[in-house]
Amino acid sequence: MKILAVDDDPFILELLPAMFEQADLNDLHTAPSGPAALDMIKAQKVPFDCMLLDVDMPEMDGIELCRRIRTVHGYEDKPILMLTAKTDSISIEKAFAAGANDYIAKPFNLKDIYNRIRVAERLLVSSKTIKRIDASDLSKEGTQVAEDITLTDKVFLANVGRLILSFSLGNYITQLDRSELDNYQVFGVSIDDAERIFEQTSQQGFLHLLTSVAETLTDLITCPHLLMSYEGNGAFLCITRDPNLPEWDRMEAGLQAKLDALNLLSDDLKQESISLSVGTPIAPNANRTQRVKKTFERALSRAEMRYASKCAAA
Repeated sequence: MKILAVDDDPFILELLPAMFEQADLNDLHTAPSGPAALDMIKAQKVPFDCMLLDVDMPEMDGIELCRRIRTVHGYEDKPILMLTAKTDSISIEKAFAAGANDYIAKPFNLKDIYNRIRVAERLLVSSKTIKRIDASDLSKEGTQVAEDITLTDKVFLANVGRLILSFSLGNYITQLDRSELDNYQVFGVSIDDAERIFEQTSQQGFLHLLTSVAETLTDLITCPHLLMSYEGNGAFLCITRDPNLPEWDRMEAGLQAKLDALNLLSDDLKQESISLSVGTPIAPNANRTQRVKKTFERALSRAEMRYASKCAAA
């Protein structure tokens, strides 16, 4: 694995090669600043496989560097890990929203580095199967979706604010400090009867609907607190520590009202047939090893239960 580490601290840049050598990670390159890192990335004939970026750097911080790396061709899905002494929630949320996939808190040890690099290796493999759609192209007339998608695909809608990979959202939830979990709320938002809508509309129309739902969520919920991922089957997972998060029923009504105001799927499906279900929020599971699986399952099942209750009441 070819790795680029970026840090303005000379001590860290001297320490990392020795630590990586102990973990049999010998192809390590270093840069002292964001601009120097971008120059190295653009000059490489063989691209880097993974990047470690310090968050707190002068001239260009790691979050801005991460955002710029994501615009370089070939680096849209490369694993990016943040090295940070800033463990406050907003800095970490901003890093993930900029395209980071994981983070390592300073001071770190060899085990921290080794474990998170191995996670990055798995991400590198899984990223090859991700269907990435540039959401900014979907509204352009005549645009065709480059590859077929299915309803179950965890499509990544690039250029939608606060929307990140499902894998990255899982890493974020895993790394949350247990003492802080009660400050977070996770909830699912799903498109009702998504299978019917998927079958009755074009793929571009369905992707445009997903983009509209995601953008409506960012309009309704305070940022930078919100992070979300698309889980397939018309369902989104959201996590926030917004202290002013509306009650779930008012949030559902607010989302529905904003969605109703948009002109969606006009050529394929009647607007009034599009509705959303919001599950009641939960705190992330306390057990770190089960946190992602249990939290994701519970949040999505609550959105499903909400839809079932609406169907039963109809």
